[in-house]
Amino acid sequence: MVFIYDGSYEGLLSCIFIIFKERKAPVAICAEERYQFTLLDEITRVITDEVAAARVIKGVDERTDSQASALICKLFLSELPDSEMLVYQVIQAIIHKGDASVLENFANPFILKAAQIEKMMHREVHRMHAFVRFQKSKDGLFYAAIDPDFDVLPLIGDHFERRYADQSWLIFDTKRHYGLYYDQDKMTFVDADDPILEINAAALNAVGSEDDSFQDERELEYQALWKNYFHAVNISERNNVKLHLRHVPRRYWKYLTEKHFA
Repeated sequence: MVFIYDGSYEGLLSCIFIIFKERKAPVAICAEERYQFTLLDEITRVITDEVAAARVIKGVDERTDSQASALICKLFLSELPDSEMLVYQVIQAIIHKGDASVLENFANPFILKAAQIEKMMHREVHRMHAFVRFQKSKDGLFYAAIDPDFDVLPLIGDHFERRYADQSWLIFDTKRHYGLYYDQDKMTFVDADDPILEINAAALNAVGSEDDSFQDERELEYQALWKNYFHAVNISERNNVKLHLRHVPRRYWKYLTEKHFA
């Protein structure tokens, strides 16, 4: 049986709640927008139920001393193929074992795969902390565009809130078409219809280009200072391109000021 949900995290957990409640064995769990239907599929569409989703999280956290919910969320945000089924398989292992020790049982192929994905997610979050480059718009908002391999935007907000608590900023995921906005008071997720995003859409589209018409008048001066610093600390005789690419892959370069404006 194939379980179809609306693509949200709560929708996935609602699917898993129904699977355990009705004691069904899923062949696949997939967001409706991504699933390729065939005539032979037996489909069950699950309506998102936030109460049921909360019960799933409560159940796994009670068994693992609140260690499992963060892992499950990261698996979902990875967007990797069959990540939904992996979430189900990890939860199934937790319920079967009944305690946190299951999360260290790497002989279980599902736990091992989950740990590998969590490590990949951690590396991508770390890179976002390092590679986000804000630019200041004419209206005083600091904005940045990102294009991560995984949906890590929900995982990086706390870092930037602590680091830039006295500034309003917007980080926009160009691949997934939504952003995280901080107004010096609270963080909120914004989509294409949000007025904040609409106002700054042109500026975001110009990130990585030579169009500076949306920037604060001193933005180019700060970019020049950063570029000069970047070149001043570089020792050309010790350049190691292979090592550099390992730590700063080319796919991040288009939004790095020191790369694009070098």
